[in-house]
Amino acid sequence: MAILELAAPTTPTTNISLSHGRARSAPVADVIAVHDVHKGGLEAWTASGVLWLRDLFPHQRYNVRILAYQYNGEAFLSPGSGEASADRILPFANSLVAELCADRQLGDALRRPIIFVCHGFGGLLVKRALAFASTRRAQAVEHLRSVFTSTYAIIFLGTPHNGVHKDSVLLRYQHATLDAPGPSQSMLNLLKHSELLQEITDQFTPLRKQFAIYNFWEQRKTQVGTSSAYVVEEDSAAPSWDDAERCGISATHDGMNKFADVHEQGYRVILGALLRYIESAPSLIQYRWEKDLEALEHERQREAEDLLKPPMQHLFSDDGSISNRNEWFIIPHCSITYFTGRHHHANVVREKLGQVGQLDAANRHKVCVIYGLGGAGKTQFCLKYAEDNKSRYWGVFWIDASSEENAENSYAELGRLMGKGATFSGGMHWLSQCTKPWLLIIDNADDPDMDISKYFPVGGSGHILVTTRNPGTEIHATAGHLRFSGLDPEDALNLLFRTAFPRDESPSPRPDSRQIAQRITSELGYLALAIANAGTSIRRHIYTLEMYLRHYLGHRKEMITRKSISTADQANIITTWEIPFQRIISRKTRECRDAVDLIHLCAFMHFNSIPEAVFQRAWTNIDSRRKSQGSLTRVQTRSDWDEGSQLRLRAALSILYNHSIIEHDLKKGVVSMHPVIKRWAKDRMPEEDQKLWLNAAMAVLAKCISPLMEASGQRLRRSLLPHIEACLRELAGLYGTVSPSTVERVEAMERFAWVFAENGLWKRARLYQSDVLNFRTKKFGRFHPQTIQAQRSLAESNFNLFDLLPCAKAQKGLLMTHGLSRPFFSDWMVWPPWKPEHIPYCITLSDLTLTLWFAGKLEWSKYLGERAVRGLTKRLGPNDPLTLTAMFNLARTYHHLREQHASRALLVTVLRKRKRFFGLDHPDTLSTRNELGMSLCAAGKHLSAAERLVSNVLAARKRILGEEHAYTLWSMNDLARVYTTRQRPHEAIEILDKIEPVIRRTLGETHPGMSMTKGNLAQAYVRSKRWSDAETLLHQLMQAVPKDHPDSVVAMSGYIYVRIAMGHLEEAERDCIQALDAITNNKDLSMDARRPLAIADLLSTIYKKQERWKELDVLKAKYPALHNPNREKFNIWQT
Repeated sequence: MAILELAAPTTPTTNISLSHGRARSAPVADVIAVHDVHKGGLEAWTASGVLWLRDLFPHQRYNVRILAYQYNGEAFLSPGSGEASADRILPFANSLVAELCADRQLGDALRRPIIFVCHGFGGLLVKRALAFASTRRAQAVEHLRSVFTSTYAIIFLGTPHNGVHKDSVLLRYQHATLDAPGPSQSMLNLLKHSELLQEITDQFTPLRKQFAIYNFWEQRKTQVGTSSAYVVEEDSAAPSWDDAERCGISATHDGMNKFADVHEQGYRVILGALLRYIESAPSLIQYRWEKDLEALEHERQREAEDLLKPPMQHLFSDDGSISNRNEWFIIPHCSITYFTGRHHHANVVREKLGQVGQLDAANRHKVCVIYGLGGAGKTQFCLKYAEDNKSRYWGVFWIDASSEENAENSYAELGRLMGKGATFSGGMHWLSQCTKPWLLIIDNADDPDMDISKYFPVGGSGHILVTTRNPGTEIHATAGHLRFSGLDPEDALNLLFRTAFPRDESPSPRPDSRQIAQRITSELGYLALAIANAGTSIRRHIYTLEMYLRHYLGHRKEMITRKSISTADQANIITTWEIPFQRIISRKTRECRDAVDLIHLCAFMHFNSIPEAVFQRAWTNIDSRRKSQGSLTRVQTRSDWDEGSQLRLRAALSILYNHSIIEHDLKKGVVSMHPVIKRWAKDRMPEEDQKLWLNAAMAVLAKCISPLMEASGQRLRRSLLPHIEACLRELAGLYGTVSPSTVERVEAMERFAWVFAENGLWKRARLYQSDVLNFRTKKFGRFHPQTIQAQRSLAESNFNLFDLLPCAKAQKGLLMTHGLSRPFFSDWMVWPPWKPEHIPYCITLSDLTLTLWFAGKLEWSKYLGERAVRGLTKRLGPNDPLTLTAMFNLARTYHHLREQHASRALLVTVLRKRKRFFGLDHPDTLSTRNELGMSLCAAGKHLSAAERLVSNVLAARKRILGEEHAYTLWSMNDLARVYTTRQRPHEAIEILDKIEPVIRRTLGETHPGMSMTKGNLAQAYVRSKRWSDAETLLHQLMQAVPKDHPDSVVAMSGYIYVRIAMGHLEEAERDCIQALDAITNNKDLSMDARRPLAIADLLSTIYKKQERWKELDVLKAKYPALHNPNREKFNIWQT
């Protein structure tokens, strides 16, 4: 590397200005040329023997000095020959600044204006040098800053500001040999979206407005053999910067900086720009120096003042001395045993996060964002950081943010573990309320469209680490951010040797081995994941340390040609997997074929925690041999699982694990892989094979979901959720839609919907069930059993979403379908024929009984429920679970019709049988126990037994479902009603005040559960004589409950009762008359004579208080039952 002086003005005796011809003294500016990487020396600027900077440019006339900076381009072109640095340009940039500063200092010209003329890669070198010089503010090195301060203008000739297309990189390597098999890491770093280019851009952009900039692009393609391409395309060479000039040059990339004649178009444009810069530079640079010296002087004064200040006392004690406080440590897996380096980063993160439990100045959580390319080791760093700092935190928790669904599932699992219920809001609320110190790691938040902040707890006392490939996420960092790229070169060497030679205890490798390893780590970009994979290949004797780089470069050249590869980092990481995978493919053993098939299946599942049971329950014998047309044979599944199958699966997994393609946790029985491996495994397949293996993965997952949905398999089915989500995302990506188009895919989608419904994701379930129903209706017709099954599942989801109108409509349609489509001829031989009794019909009757009960259509619910019980008892017997469900639904209806004796008789029968068949804590048994307790409460008898039943059910539901599950909240409501009935309203109010915000947060303000809670709370307020509070709640209920629902009469009756108690008799009378008119005009409400009688009873109370005896006599004449003082009065609170 050297600074060459090409030309300088002769030393005159007088000073002549540029514009007036006066005598000159020292040069007014230095023009410094920096060549491209492919052409070095003076030849880079010479055409036909003419070195235009010296021979054409009139340097004497304009009194400027011409310099050329030369560097060794071979260091960037030859694989493995670069500097031992993750930032390969930086050492050359440092040298440029140092040499230029020395040259100018020796000539007493540090403040002379500088104009750079850069070709290609030389422009990147200058940008990096100026960024480096701008940061030299310390007194010992401030002279280096002179290069930045004195630079006035930069002319960029074909500089790849935004990178180059991989075709242009490969253009020069069409005839590569084993000795030079492809482009070096440095050349690959010039590809678009490169981490290195982005870093240079980030450093240079804040400085850009300091300089006059002219960008030039090539207008002729470079021809190599039969191929041609623009080496640097226009949008990269001349970006649309609003503060820069731009122009094209009619030449190839190699020729755009060479001119043999003063009349050439490119030369004339550059000459004009140089003359403008030479004219304007002196005055502006002089002014800039004055301001810069003034700023530096202020800095020196502040530094002196800081030295005179007494040392600060620590305001807080170091929490590192606290003994281990950790109680919860929930991470996906341990860090790898050979984790190396990043000690400085760990210290920085700990310093940024600060004291445990300490918020930032704005009272927010301390959030530190770690971003960088995939494979840089972000996740492993966080795992290691969590392990090393475990004792500082009461809890360490992990959120998988690879998608919104996975993030919500992670919080739901946290809610389940903490007893709050397996819901996103449950987990989020628990962490927000947790006052003990915690560390939350939000991993793989790569989606730029995801609002990651919604996964930050709104309260609590914690620190948050976020890992992402998206640099834009740093906007959420309240405690700073770190960029992860390559490892420190020494750490990279250590990692390679630890993975390649794990049993070699020698402290330092042989010099020759170290040199070879340095070349390998350099070409791998010092990426942790790529180096670890390379070490595994060497350890597995796929290639020796000496041979690895040669074969690696050949594979990398092949990889870079793939459409899915766009950056050097992708090529580096993927190549290190392709090498061992090709070795596995080349071996024709059954175990290797199984390993290949497994990785193809896993490519479409979520990358983390794939249960072994997925393969055990649906062990596939996949024949990967190609048919003549090139497609895979159909995936065949078999349900048998024997010792031979177990050994075969473990052998395949062992092959993948030993080649570091997967991680296999034998204790947990799960398989995981790096997200980048998952993308590689999918992208290496052609699109047609991707579709086939996606369908195979969906079939394998569906096979794990039994149609019986046994309780014993619930945990496994929950673990399938992220893998189902992954398949659905891939389905949308490959086909443009998730709507099923084949019978097999419909079956898988139906089973996936069952899992969504089982986990309370009823909206998701309904979405896919609708698609399944539409497909089967078109394919098989409405009377086909599978279509009927899909229609019933959709109705169940609508019911769980309390969307009762479409639910009832679907069930009525099912009744009609079952009535017209009966399985056997004997099913028609009933009388009357319009009242069938076959099993599917009666099951639908039972379902509709439940829906009508919830909708308040109690008489219809009773009629259909009795038919369902009779039919199922006749066909299935009194002990069948379906019969018991019908009996339970009918018992609920009896209860709300005040037929308590009939209700209790059914409930006792159902409870006895469900306890025997299912056990005490089965969901159906718990529902029966709860309902029986409320039946006893409604009758006003055995209240202690009622309280005991409901309390026990509540405890069981808290334990099994969590505190915030809808059924748990239902039981808490029921227990509050029991307390109120037992004249303990204050205890009821305490429960209801606690769950009201939970219901509002988890279910919503308009959910029926909120109406139930407000009604129960109003009842407790009445018993406590808190009339104003009761009036407010009941008024809200009257607005929320549909007018045709029986509960509307309950709300109105309660509202009138409270108004009477408060002495608002005129308003209460008006409400009574309106309520009686509404009941009379509503057919469903008027069927229950007790309801108008209850309102009439309240009206009679008003008349008595006002001594309006004539109106009272008229009222009693209209409602004769008012004359009977011993009648059973309608209790408005027990419906």
